[in-house]
Amino acid sequence: MKKPEFKILSIDGGGIRGIIPALIVSEIEKRLNKPACKIFDLMAGTSTGGIIACGLVIPDPNDDVEPKYSAKQLAELYQKEGKRIFEGGSSKFFSMLSALVDCTYAHKGIEEVLAEYFGDAELKDALKNIVITSYDIELRKPMYFKSRLAKDKDLADEENFKMTQVARATSAAPTYFEPTRILSPKQMAYSLVDGGVFANNPSVLAYAEAKELYKIRTGRAINDLPKPEEGIPYFMLSLGTGRTFNPYKYEDAKGWGAPKWIRPMIDILMQGVSETVDYQMRYLLPDDPDGTPRYRRINPLIPADLSEMDNADADNIKGLMQKAQEAIEDNTEELDRICELLS
Repeated sequence: MKKPEFKILSIDGGGIRGIIPALIVSEIEKRLNKPACKIFDLMAGTSTGGIIACGLVIPDPNDDVEPKYSAKQLAELYQKEGKRIFEGGSSKFFSMLSALVDCTYAHKGIEEVLAEYFGDAELKDALKNIVITSYDIELRKPMYFKSRLAKDKDLADEENFKMTQVARATSAAPTYFEPTRILSPKQMAYSLVDGGVFANNPSVLAYAEAKELYKIRTGRAINDLPKPEEGIPYFMLSLGTGRTFNPYKYEDAKGWGAPKWIRPMIDILMQGVSETVDYQMRYLLPDDPDGTPRYRRINPLIPADLSEMDNADADNIKGLMQKAQEAIEDNTEELDRICELLS
């Protein structure tokens, strides 16, 4: 088995369901006995996946070469702070009703949690390369937070932001939280919402950034990078937040207007985009000719009653943790092989 030269972790969006990928990364950290920032060369995340990716690369204030948080501690963040993040919500009926006229949740809770956990850490401080997604609703274009650019002295005034700003921007899910407005050090204003509106699964974006980073590392031009038949230098682990088979019946949906389509459309877009990107990645990173994996995705099936992105009740969190453990057990041999590649 040929070891990859460049290792990539990609984590989907999915709100409170971020517990699932956080616990899978925790299992990898446990098996390899080292933190994710010393396992992967690049981490990409959208929404809750962006929060996790940021958390994994923030340096410890007492030891700036070690991460402040393990993946297990980030999973515990959801357990401890989930209620505060989704502060001010009500029953599902009233949440749907309020979404017609206002955001379901106040932004105060999530901003307080991010400030407490991420402090004054900046994108340029990242212990390993990250790329985090968001979308600017005024400029009408995607926004990519890249630590590679934030560390560039010539670009820092435009590209460096506090991790709290990055995490808040990537998780500003429409109808759940209001957009956030942030300023670059150069005082350029951005009006941002959740990156899940266009890239809930950021794997293709991670692949593009990995090619750029690999080019910089090796000094090779993009067109001169190894071809698949020559052996692919990358390995990517893509983690979902759980997929669900929650059908919307034709007889019901054919009579829906805009209000009833709001939340189903978000669900359909998120899962549809994630599965489309998975399909693309299987072609972009096929196994090496010798059978060595170059792309693997773990995204367990979860029941509909665990699919809500904002359900921070203790029973729901317990259920998500159980599904994460089942995913680890069901994929234990695959994880062994993945860890062998990552070691």
